[in-house]
Amino acid sequence: MGVAELKKAELYYHRSVQEDVAKTLQHSGSCQIIETSGTTEPAADVAERLTLCEEQHTHLRYLFRSIGGHYTDPVSSIDRMLGEKPVLSMTELAQAADKTDLKTLAASVRKMETQLNALRLEASQLKTNASILSLLRDFPYPLSVLGDGTKTLKGLFAVFPADALEAFRASVAAQLSAETELFISPGASGDREVRVVVLYLRTHEPQVLDLCAQSGASPVELPSGVRDVVSAELSAIAGRVAELERREADLQEDLKRTANEWMPTLQRLFDYWNILSGRYGALASSDATDRTFRTSFWVPTTALPHLQKRLEAISPNVALVVSDPGPEDEPPTLLKNHPLARPAEVLTNLYSPPPYGEVDPTPFVAPFFFIFFGMCLGDAGYALVMGAGIWMLFRKYRRIPFSVGNFLNLFAMGAVMTFIYGAITGSFFGDFIDVVFFMAPLRPLKNALFILDPMGKPMVVLGISLLLGVIHLMFGLAVAAWDAYRKGNIVDAVGDKACWILFVTGLILVGTSSALPFVFLPGLCMALVGGCIIFWYAGRGTKNIFLKIGSGLYALYGSTSYLGDILSYSRLLALGLGSAVIGSIINLLGTMAVGVPYIGWVLAGAIVIGGHVFGIAVNLLGAFVHSMRLQYVEFFSKFYSGGGSIFRPLTLSTQYVDVIDPESGFSS
Repeated sequence: MGVAELKKAELYYHRSVQEDVAKTLQHSGSCQIIETSGTTEPAADVAERLTLCEEQHTHLRYLFRSIGGHYTDPVSSIDRMLGEKPVLSMTELAQAADKTDLKTLAASVRKMETQLNALRLEASQLKTNASILSLLRDFPYPLSVLGDGTKTLKGLFAVFPADALEAFRASVAAQLSAETELFISPGASGDREVRVVVLYLRTHEPQVLDLCAQSGASPVELPSGVRDVVSAELSAIAGRVAELERREADLQEDLKRTANEWMPTLQRLFDYWNILSGRYGALASSDATDRTFRTSFWVPTTALPHLQKRLEAISPNVALVVSDPGPEDEPPTLLKNHPLARPAEVLTNLYSPPPYGEVDPTPFVAPFFFIFFGMCLGDAGYALVMGAGIWMLFRKYRRIPFSVGNFLNLFAMGAVMTFIYGAITGSFFGDFIDVVFFMAPLRPLKNALFILDPMGKPMVVLGISLLLGVIHLMFGLAVAAWDAYRKGNIVDAVGDKACWILFVTGLILVGTSSALPFVFLPGLCMALVGGCIIFWYAGRGTKNIFLKIGSGLYALYGSTSYLGDILSYSRLLALGLGSAVIGSIINLLGTMAVGVPYIGWVLAGAIVIGGHVFGIAVNLLGAFVHSMRLQYVEFFSKFYSGGGSIFRPLTLSTQYVDVIDPESGFSS
């Protein structure tokens, strides 16, 4: 129970068996490689293999990015997360890698992408040209007159400010008479700019340009190569765009066909090269000479005998030296708890694992979290839905990964406590059993289990919530006192931890003595003894009498923080009431909807089902977050700070397939 014992292992082996050794370590899934100081370069052959892995990953990343969007994966991300993956051996993956030239495939896809981008760029340019020419849709002359012009005639296409057009027209009429023609492109009334074509004699070009400049006109450059009338040019552009779009559709189809053909293989190769990258990374993290390697790693004591047996079977040129962690070492943390407490390891790791050799809070967190979760969600009907959903997941997915299974088990055990609390408080989808006529046969059973009434007697449930808070906090202090005692700090165990249990508990007993007079004297004695110890312990480090008194009083004043911590547990009542009230309101809306003519029952069913689905989602989130908060903020602050690192062994890390290799000698 708690933190698993680890050994520090140093493995010495000949270069000729490096591949077999790395493979054995990886397949065992129980060795976290200790990286070298980085003062030595990896062996040349290992560096070459790592380079190959990176090159293959580069091709794979490009292919995933380029054709992944064209592929409809038959396995959803949720299914894959829950273990719905094909099972293959490393031999099968290696055969697929040998048959696949990723470089050539990537070059082929890159060529198609280049062509596709060129088509899109040309089509975009043509559409831009069409938008420019559409401004001249009613221009009656060939567009060549606006480009090269004729021997005597030339044209200018420009944008004029709307308020300057009349002045420009008057200037042209006055200075150039009938030898200049204006064509004004139609536009919406109120436009601030007007598009104008000016046709003039070449001999008048300086005057025309000068008048345009005075009017604030901006010349518009026509697309190159347009010479025919506007309608013919627009028709040619439309035909070319249609052709480009057909070619683009053909290329898209080719990419989709390539994706459907290759993506399953690419997914497998991604995992294959990822496995090899981890394997060769372990060798690169080892110290090496011309002939030998030394790989250091952490390994659980329980996994050591089988690992040693497999390593010795590789070659006589393998030597394993095992030692306990030294003072200078910082071993990772591998949590190992009873199956009932194991789901709560998720909570510990989310906060921070304990340093190696320190107290693992998981078995202490588990019972309180499940109780708090059940009180916050507080509805037996919601618990049944949760339990049924989790059961269906485990039934459908037979190879759920350990970490995901742990998380589901956390909610499964929370559902059990929720059902118990919901049953004793009479909440089954709120008051569904009481208000729906066809649920009448279940009312005697519900009433027989009914013990607490949060709606009718909330103060009783509040008292239970606060009492659980006191127990929770005092238990945290007891764990802290025990931890200090096992480390030999007896004075700290008594003066900084156990004394607070006496003091706070004593104050609570004194405070409740009006209802229970017989607890006054024991409570007073406990508070006095605990207070004296706190007062002495806080000022024991100074010889100044005034500082001693000040330190002691300040320490006693810290008891007010416990009041705030205890009141935090009132959220157990609040969230439980929230679930019941929301459920009852949903049921009330459903019964009101029954009276709607023709569609009443259908509408009522939709309201009740949809409302309770919403209620489960919202209340489930609240129950998880607030139950977790009581652990992290109130409970952990009394004895736990975390700070460890999670044990991360070298494994067959995969995303798309499950790798099983019976020849490795290890179960996957």
